[in-house]
Amino acid sequence: MKKLIKVFFVIGIILLLLIIWYAYNHQLCQNPTQLKQFIHRFGWYAPVVFTMIQIIQPILPIIPGGMSDVVGVVVFGKIIGVLYASVGLIIGEVILFILVRHYGRSFVLSILSEKNLPRLDKLIQLGNKHTIWMLIIVFLMPFGPDDLACLAAGFTNISFKDYLRTIILFKPLSVAIHCYLLLDVFKMVKIN
Repeated sequence: MKKLIKVFFVIGIILLLLIIWYAYNHQLCQNPTQLKQFIHRFGWYAPVVFTMIQIIQPILPIIPGGMSDVVGVVVFGKIIGVLYASVGLIIGEVILFILVRHYGRSFVLSILSEKNLPRLDKLIQLGNKHTIWMLIIVFLMPFGPDDLACLAAGFTNISFKDYLRTIILFKPLSVAIHCYLLLDVFKMVKIN
């Protein structure tokens, strides 16, 4: 499994670099209107592709956290963008939870770097006592380790039903916080 995940990760990095190169050469990153027009040319495929990227994001974090969420808000609007981003991330984090429950530490070691293992272990210890609260706090923290918390939750005794209820209620709020904070930062940087 570790080799397969590494292959997907390398393919993902290559695709990401190609997308960045294309976007830079066509000035899609510098002009949100052009980015919006470019993505909307794909019609109804655009939200589907965006949601699929969001599903993959928690499992194979190729795009820096929150950046794809912001693209969703820029392209699809503040409410629909957050909705698409949240739906994709919720599905991805459910898959992540199931993979951790099924494969355990071997799966985590295949997707997580060594430097994040102590943070994961701390979240697992905290989660063993208060998993739902740990998830809520991490989701509400701007730029908190959401995916790491979801990995940790897979090692705790939280029921799937409670896990699902918690992420459905709090993930959209987390996505909105990330998006709106990052958009404000981008506006400040652009002005100065």
